Amino acid sequence: MKHSLFDFSGLRQAFAIRNFALYTAGNTLSLVGMWVQRLAVGWLMWVLTESGAWLGAIAIAEFLPIIILTPLGGVFADRFDRQRISMIAQSFACGQAMALWLFTLTDTMSPGLLVFLMFFGGVTNAMNQAARVTLVVNMVPREVMGTAIAINSIIFNVARIIGPAIAGVLIATTDIAWAFLVNAVSYAALIVALAMIRIPRVKDSVPPTGSYFRDLVEGGKFTFTHSGVAAIIALTAVNSIFARPLIDLLPGFAGEVFKSGPEGLAILTSAMGVGAICASIWIAQRGRIIGLTGIVFFGVLINGAAVSVFAMSTSLWTGALLLAVSGFTQACTGTGTQTLIQSSVADRLRGRVMSVWLVIGRGGPALGAMVMGTMAELVGFGPPLLTGALVTFLAAAIVLPRRKKIAGILERPVVD
Repeated sequence: MKHSLFDFSGLRQAFAIRNFALYTAGNTLSLVGMWVQRLAVGWLMWVLTESGAWLGAIAIAEFLPIIILTPLGGVFADRFDRQRISMIAQSFACGQAMALWLFTLTDTMSPGLLVFLMFFGGVTNAMNQAARVTLVVNMVPREVMGTAIAINSIIFNVARIIGPAIAGVLIATTDIAWAFLVNAVSYAALIVALAMIRIPRVKDSVPPTGSYFRDLVEGGKFTFTHSGVAAIIALTAVNSIFARPLIDLLPGFAGEVFKSGPEGLAILTSAMGVGAICASIWIAQRGRIIGLTGIVFFGVLINGAAVSVFAMSTSLWTGALLLAVSGFTQACTGTGTQTLIQSSVADRLRGRVMSVWLVIGRGGPALGAMVMGTMAELVGFGPPLLTGALVTFLAAAIVLPRRKKIAGILERPVVD
């Protein structure tokens, strides 16, 4: 079947599904609020400390729980109601945003307290991530899976543009505390949407009996012995640890390298979002799995090159252009990798396998940001990021010749 560049039938098919349409509407508002808060947290820490190490501490505090607890969250996602897990997690996240608002508004926020609150948010996200990414797949038939995942990527990256823009206005014109209140309010829309969704329990879910440890081992064994899944997760690990920390270090680049303040930070973040939106729309309308492996491999290679040049740049607008390229490639690799993995796994294992991907994809940048942020205290922000980006580029170049073999494994039809 031929697919036109402007064939959006897959998008229409996905939005015709009531559950998916409801979830997407609520998730859009929630993600906008999340990006408002993410930029505000980074800028608040920079104002409080002007320290790259503290920026790295924020990243590691938020994502350290993901490294430790997400595998357990994957077991929960395979055992229990993914919809209910998400509703509970969103309620806790709303509480965290309210605490950020209150302490900042009353001028009682400190770097240590900010790190603690981000750690609390990390725990919440860790227990919810696997349920969230697999819940979307449960809303749509397999043939629409890739499109649904890409739509979520589009929404995420549209929010990446709108959220920082809102945050920039709030920071420039009011107290930064109101950015956190906006995020708290945004959670209500998703909680309502989740309450309206009706999803039957999938037939091959793991029953809530037996050993949690056994379930963890089963998920890990499948992940690291499946040659296709293991290969693409390894590539994700390199990209996540060595190139993607750029996102968490952007406040430092905006403040120290480009001397552009919160407005410059919003420009940089939004430029990355524009590139990601373009890529997500392309992947969504493409609507098929065949060829995704090559897209992922070349995406990591190009991202390594773009981030390398960004690390040496001293111009805000040159940096923004390079971030648009990086955003495009990261959306291609993120959406493509998730689609390939989820289409290769039976639903009874999906939460646990995706939890490994989440640990690496979300925890890796935090680890990298912590190391690079600490090194930035000594040598500046450019050299650590340049080193990591070059490692990413070389790793992708080395494994690129194997992409066709891996594609033959990941892109074939899977029987549950």
